[in-house]
Amino acid sequence: MVFNTINSSGYKLYSLNQVAGEIGAKLVLGAGGFELNDSKGLHNVKLKTGSKSYQVDGNSEAFTVAPVFYNGKTYVELSKLVYALGGELDADASTILSFARPEGLFDTLHWTAAGSLIANKSDAESAQLIKFSTEPGNYEVFSSNDSAVDFAVSPDGQWGAFNDETGLLNLINLSSGATKTLGTDNSVKTDLVWSNDGKIIYFIQGDKQEKIAKIAVDTGEVKSVLADKVENKSELRISADQKSAVYIVNLTGIAKNDADSTEDSLTVDFSSAGEQLYKLDLATKDAKPAALTTTPDNKLYPEISADGSVVYLSADAEGNAANTLKVVKADGTSSNIALDVEVNWSTGVNNGLVVAGSAADGSTVVYSIDNNGAKSELFRSAEDVSEVAVSKDGSKLAIVSDGGVWVVQGGKALQLSK
Repeated sequence: MVFNTINSSGYKLYSLNQVAGEIGAKLVLGAGGFELNDSKGLHNVKLKTGSKSYQVDGNSEAFTVAPVFYNGKTYVELSKLVYALGGELDADASTILSFARPEGLFDTLHWTAAGSLIANKSDAESAQLIKFSTEPGNYEVFSSNDSAVDFAVSPDGQWGAFNDETGLLNLINLSSGATKTLGTDNSVKTDLVWSNDGKIIYFIQGDKQEKIAKIAVDTGEVKSVLADKVENKSELRISADQKSAVYIVNLTGIAKNDADSTEDSLTVDFSSAGEQLYKLDLATKDAKPAALTTTPDNKLYPEISADGSVVYLSADAEGNAANTLKVVKADGTSSNIALDVEVNWSTGVNNGLVVAGSAADGSTVVYSIDNNGAKSELFRSAEDVSEVAVSKDGSKLAIVSDGGVWVVQGGKALQLSK
């Protein structure tokens, strides 16, 4: 917007009426001067032409130059008025935000059904979840629940699932922030995964992550899925048709000793130690997990594709080789997915994958890979990106860079925090 301005005592003053309109403040002229209220009713400003003194929420402040009445219009100092009303001004004074963007460090991003973005303010003294719209300056404190800092979002984006401090599963409404307890089971639960229809939440269960179970969202009833006593399960994934599960097992060394079981004879065999991918047939009763991998590399971010193949990030355990994105097909054969970046993050969306990685020039690149293998670039940045968040349908993308929250629209990033 181009503002009407005048110069007064060497300072540029701006049209009061235009500034109020741009920031969305209600402007009233009374016998005692002008009164302004922001659109949320949070701030009140009272000022008079010819007087440097003005009031902000009942407290006295001072303009550098007094407001001026000229040619039928009142002109004021821009920055002080904008900040008094809780707004924000960009560096060249060309754009006014009705509400200042929140300051601080953020992480743990989640998209909601309404297109809002929920982030944890990681430098807050107590838990503080902020809900951002994609319009800078439009945000609200969503929740202060310590347990809800991270949650698993339902496929429709309406609910988040998390465990409270007692081990009970809770649901948080991502519109209102209201929470409710689901069931009475207080066993240890990790890796919460919603079924595609939103009726079931699967999870890894037990102090040693030795079981897989599921809970009905409508009744809270918990049922066992797998109890093979194999410990250290993680990264649970469920196929869209709920016919298969994939997870990682962190295998440890095997202790061996002689027939007398003496301490001196005790040895530990680490030859089979490491992370391995397993697949479980959920459609067949009493099915046994099948190993998908035997290699010593670290495995991250497994996803089950529409054709039943499993994609995962392979990272060299010794750090001597670049990360690669691998696919294990239904027939057991494995191959690499060719990309021009070193992948460091991947997630599944309705129509394929979204991956992020580092290019040769050090920039971060985010790609979409559809179910047919077609790749398209969504975003590229020379700045460090510590987190990427994508909506389940793949249509919305956000990042955390240097602790700040950015939403990506049309390949360009818009900063939501500062």
